[in-house]
Amino acid sequence: MRNFHQAFDGGLWQALPRTGFQMYFGGRDLLGDRLKGHASHERMRKLAEVHPNGKPAPRRFDGTLTFDKLADVYLSGTMHDEDQPVHLVVADTSVCATKCREEYGNPCQHFCPASVYEMVADDTKPGALKLQINASNCVHCKTCDIADPYQIITWTTPEGGGGPNYKQL
Repeated sequence: MRNFHQAFDGGLWQALPRTGFQMYFGGRDLLGDRLKGHASHERMRKLAEVHPNGKPAPRRFDGTLTFDKLADVYLSGTMHDEDQPVHLVVADTSVCATKCREEYGNPCQHFCPASVYEMVADDTKPGALKLQINASNCVHCKTCDIADPYQIITWTTPEGGGGPNYKQL
């Protein structure tokens, strides 16, 4: 349904009749037009707005009902050739280590469901971090291409036909 998410901009009680109407009339709103959409990255809030007192609490996983990201990647059966070219291109990695870290807290580490993006210590600069891309974990969801606040990550189709194989779920 083309306007489903946009209908919820006004809250649940406004969205329920709007989505019902849209389902009946093929995606048109009450006035006959499509609802205006917004890019996902435009709605991302800065770190200071969400956690003004510091960093969020660490997440805990029980291994039965909730799993960490790497366990989810394993369960998805994701397989890639390790020597294939990286299909995730970051235009400017210095933005990740400076501007994105300060303003948003490196959201790519959190919105990626497969722990592809990781900020690690930079051996050339003491105390600095650099972006490490673990492309072999990628489950091809394209979230990074959509949700990156600076739109510097480009997801391209990988070679070889690898990717998730959800038989183990």
